Amino acid sequence: MQGLRNWWVNHSDGERRFMAGLGLVALVVFLWLGVWRPVNDGIAAGWVRQGAALDRYASVRAKVAELRQKPERQAPAARVAIDQLVGQTAAEAGFTLDRANQQGDGRLAVNIASARVGPLLQWIATLEGAGISVQTISIVPGAAEGTVTVQALFQEARP
Repeated sequence: MQGLRNWWVNHSDGERRFMAGLGLVALVVFLWLGVWRPVNDGIAAGWVRQGAALDRYASVRAKVAELRQKPERQAPAARVAIDQLVGQTAAEAGFTLDRANQQGDGRLAVNIASARVGPLLQWIATLEGAGISVQTISIVPGAAEGTVTVQALFQEARP
């Protein structure tokens, strides 16, 4: 420490003011680039993520409210097997059924590895409109952002 003090004292007043000014500039640059910008960028990114999450939440709530309304039951012209109807409407909605197993007369268990929430809820509303109700459903976040994994048990309405 004494060596640093001797070094400082051996410079003229003008040199010491110049070095102090450079030190102040270096401190300001460090605080700006090392503290202020990263914190500010993190806060801005957090607001963007929150806005996207609120949009997704509002969309899901709207779809759930739509699904809770009693859809009109359409009488099918010709009775189609539940596995055929679920498979066909899933393909039309753009879903791939990873597994579809009959669980007795008029019941079908399905697994979907990756689906977007909005189209998934529209597909379920279509099925309910065709007389197929959801008995159980498990929807968990999927591997990709904005997707879900679905396990559901559908039951055909009894005529």
